[in-house]
Amino acid sequence: MRIFDKDMWQEILFTVKGQKIRSLLTMFGVFWGIFMLVVLIGCGFGMKKGLIGSLMNLSSNSIVYTPTTTSMAYHGFNADRAWYINGKDISDIKEKMGTRLRYITQGNLDGFQQIGSSSRSGYYQTAGVTPTYYIDIPQKVIYGRYINDKDVQEHRKVCLAGERVVAELFDTDNPVGQNLTVDGSVYKIVGVITHTNENISVGFFSQDCVLLPFTTEQDAFDHKDRIGMISVGLYDKYDIQTANSEISTILKSNHNIHPSDGAAMEVISMVDAISVYESTMTGVEILIMIVGLGTLLAGLIGISNIMLVTIKERTKEIGIRRALGARPRVILTQIMLESLTLTVVAGVVGIMVGTWTLILLNHLLGGGVDALIYRPMIPPGYALGSLLILVLGGLASGYIPARRALSIKAIEAIRDEK
Repeated sequence: MRIFDKDMWQEILFTVKGQKIRSLLTMFGVFWGIFMLVVLIGCGFGMKKGLIGSLMNLSSNSIVYTPTTTSMAYHGFNADRAWYINGKDISDIKEKMGTRLRYITQGNLDGFQQIGSSSRSGYYQTAGVTPTYYIDIPQKVIYGRYINDKDVQEHRKVCLAGERVVAELFDTDNPVGQNLTVDGSVYKIVGVITHTNENISVGFFSQDCVLLPFTTEQDAFDHKDRIGMISVGLYDKYDIQTANSEISTILKSNHNIHPSDGAAMEVISMVDAISVYESTMTGVEILIMIVGLGTLLAGLIGISNIMLVTIKERTKEIGIRRALGARPRVILTQIMLESLTLTVVAGVVGIMVGTWTLILLNHLLGGGVDALIYRPMIPPGYALGSLLILVLGGLASGYIPARRALSIKAIEAIRDEK
């Protein structure tokens, strides 16, 4: 007897059709299990891309330093002393990093300032940044351009306006070329920006603020040589942790901070931040796999139970076939193929419907990179793995009850009246 024997498949089809309701309900259990597995895995991967978002496109080999207050007395200075990074720190870091250095971003936060257009005004976050701030924070330019090196070098009175600021102060989406007043001073808008991932920020979100060139901000708010935060980025081939130790030593030495004072500044490594996100999402993926596989297992158990019932009802038939000379291997093959047919058909349909559901979900979400679930899709390897689980589960679901039936002697099976 061969697997592709036409008569055998006709008999399998006849058996399945003879128990339509039971077969459909059993197949639905498998269908629902694989459907939920596909959708859950797809949404899990979409959530991972959505939560991390454009973080993966930013400079991962960088560290942000923000001065706080000292917690230890040192060299005659008391604890709880405020301090700021300055130009000498920047020069020393550049010299120490040498060819390892890719960029240094400088920034100052100025809190809420009164900002107005020609007809309306309100209070919004204001900050001064250098052009490389674009590398550190997930944001995009909607209209116009970003702050450039000439803006900083020439102390130009220009600004970037957040998308929400523009919506509240102007009657147009594109006010590039128009003026904004910031704390009484006039600045020309050169670009409109927005945040692309609200899970990542340094004190504010781009759509809610007005950004000035760093030197212009220092002039406007009389900050002189005060720098509120820096981000140091290295080329990817260099070790950021070694650099962190060197930079921390420079900053603490320059400002008479105790070498063991870990509270004197906040240090955020982008490598560590990405690792935290990835670890969190790995946990979510494992949870999704457990739930999905549990649902699928429930469907496979249903297949096994239905095969037990079906074979129990066919005990006499199996006994007659064995008495007529049918080999146990032939009977075992047919029963396993019946189980496999129900499982695979339901599973393939479940995978297809699950994939279409993910496509529809992506369409409904708009496919934006700032969405919580971004482009949900199950990787081909996971789909093939799910199908393999179905095949093995289907074979096992048929094998167990079939072996039980074949353990009954042929004469006893013939006498069975159930």
